[in-house]
Amino acid sequence: MLPVDEIKAIKERVTECLHLASAHFGKIFPEIPVRFDLTGTRGGYYCFDECPKTGRHTGYFQFNRALVRENLTEYLVQICPHEVAHYVSMNMWGKRIKPHGPEWKSVMIEAYNLEPARCHQMDTSKAAKRSFIYTCGCRDHAFTKTKHNKVLRGYGYKCRACSNPLVFKREEKPTEPNLSVIPKLFVSTADAPLSEAHIHQIATMIIDHQVLALVADPLMTSDAKLQKLGLTLKVSAAAVARHPNPSTLPGGVTHAIIFGDSQLERQQRVAKAFEQRGVIVRKVRAAKG
Repeated sequence: MLPVDEIKAIKERVTECLHLASAHFGKIFPEIPVRFDLTGTRGGYYCFDECPKTGRHTGYFQFNRALVRENLTEYLVQICPHEVAHYVSMNMWGKRIKPHGPEWKSVMIEAYNLEPARCHQMDTSKAAKRSFIYTCGCRDHAFTKTKHNKVLRGYGYKCRACSNPLVFKREEKPTEPNLSVIPKLFVSTADAPLSEAHIHQIATMIIDHQVLALVADPLMTSDAKLQKLGLTLKVSAAAVARHPNPSTLPGGVTHAIIFGDSQLERQQRVAKAFEQRGVIVRKVRAAKG
């Protein structure tokens, strides 16, 4: 369940950088959303927008999940402060400043005591990239998103070999990185109903993991919700079950998610018993909503 800890670490580092800047400049910098939907070779991005009608400013931080997974230390040390410095400098000196100008550099040096490096040094070979396949009749051609967008705006390309115009054929989505496998996941909300909030929380915690088998606490009685959880986690219906005996624990469990919605003492005993077996246990606060 490492990805959850990575996301938490990034968000905490962003908050820390905002507090450091607030302490240095004597100004409150409100927290803004942190997203992990950036792709390609870019490590991070501060996205800023201004409504032309109201003049209201909105913004968010974007980070590259694939690169975070491989370079967490680099993100915590350099990338997070780098992007927060863009947000801080724009709030301090306005949107017309240069992205890596003296204002941004001053935030990096004075607030964060860091070298103001413009570009990261991470290995991006595993970062996912989209490609757009065009054909001319003699072979296929792979276009980048930038080149594809130029075609959408009316620009045309021809094959250098046959001189025929290149025509869009299909989009090739990036190959997903190898997913970490959870052979058997145990889930318990005790006798509290498995809710939509629970399902969302579980799916978020094990994002980028492939669950092969799912077993639920025998106190959980909703078959419909259990099957929905299985569908959400993309577990085969045949591999989704409820443990039949409330007095024992299922065998073969490798990971467990234990909610403290009810029967907290009982849940703590279950978690401890699994931990003694070497199971990776995640003890979670009650889901809201």
